[in-house]
Order: sequence, then C-alpha cells, then structure tokens
Amino acid sequence: MNKRSLIKNIFIVWFIFIPIFGIYLIAKLDSLFFASGAVLLSATLGLSAALAGMFYQRQTAKEKNTLDFQQKLKDDKDYLAHVVEISKIIHSLERKQTLLDLAKPQNSSDPRGSSIRYVLNTWEQAANAIKHNLYDEAFLYSSHKSSVIDLSLHLRPFIRERQMKNISLYSDFSLLALKWTIKRDSFESQQTKKELKRIFKQLDKVKSGKISYLQK
Repeated sequence: MNKRSLIKNIFIVWFIFIPIFGIYLIAKLDSLFFASGAVLLSATLGLSAALAGMFYQRQTAKEKNTLDFQQKLKDDKDYLAHVVEISKIIHSLERKQTLLDLAKPQNSSDPRGSSIRYVLNTWEQAANAIKHNLYDEAFLYSSHKSSVIDLSLHLRPFIRERQMKNISLYSDFSLLALKWTIKRDSFESQQTKKELKRIFKQLDKVKSGKISYLQK
C-alpha cells in the first residue's frame, strides 16, 4: 500500500469514527452542554477536512511536479545526447583517467565534460527536489533507479575529483544514489556488488547534508 492510499484510509476511518464518537459523547452530556459539544464536533470535523484538503493538494502538486520532470527528461534532446556521450566515455578503455582529466578546471570547456555536468546537474536538482518532498521519490525510483545508480557508479572518479574543490558538489545526488542502492538490495553481478562497496566506502560520512571527501 502506497502512502497516498494509507493516508486516504486513515482519513476515511477518521471521518467515520469522529462523528459517531462525538455524537455519543454529546448524548452523554448534560443538555446544557449540547450546543457547546456540537460546536466542538463541528470544529473538529472542519479542521480535519482542512488538513485532508491540504494533504491532497500537496500530494497532487508533488505528483504533477514528478510527471513534469519525467516528461522533461523524455523531451530534452540535449539530455539524451549527453547521456549518449557519457556512455561512450564509460565504455572506453581509459574511462577512469578520462573522467579525472575532464574534472580538472583547465578542461572545463571540453564538450564531454559539459555532458557529464549537464546530466549530473539534472539529477542533483532532482535529488534536491526529492529531499524537499517536491517530487514523488517512489515513482522516480521505480523508473530511474538503474540509471541513477549506474551514473553514480561509473562517474564516481569525476565526482570525487570535483568534490576536492567543493565538498558539497553533487552531494544530494550521491546520497540519493546510495539510498537507492541500499533500497534496491540486488545487484546484476558479484563484480558490481564489490565495486559498489568500494565506491561507497569513499563516502566517509554524511553530516549536515554534506558528504565528506575521503582521499584515495
């Protein structure tokens, strides 16, 4: 049962229970307090309705934001082109050294570095939105867990090198990837599992929303 269904059921039970219980209590009161009891019951129901409305309004907004982000990824031709460019780097024989070189400030104008930054920035913004409860994490997890985990795995040398200058860079993305890796609890191969363990040991600690850089 997802969160929305759970909250819906809670509200249903609440709106059934409160009127019955309220009327029962009012019936037990002295007739002089009938009016006050009715006002209190009415106020309780009104406040409950307002809270329910706020929840569904926020949930609807979150779902819309998530669908908008999903559609934006599909329609963003630049993003798709950058992903293709990253794939070429990942499958090259000199992947690690290439990523380390592209992370250096003197190579910031290299189009390949721009591709990496574009994709990472896209997911850093998404991770930040998830952290602030603006996106539906469960929906994005079901659709993008593999790509996010793979990006974090393969681009770790680039991210680690950039974090030497700015320790908070891509911190939300790294935390999201770590969280989803743990949540997925399955790996395509034993080698991938070992690689993930090695990589995430380099995330020394998480404190105040920042990832401390652990030198090689």
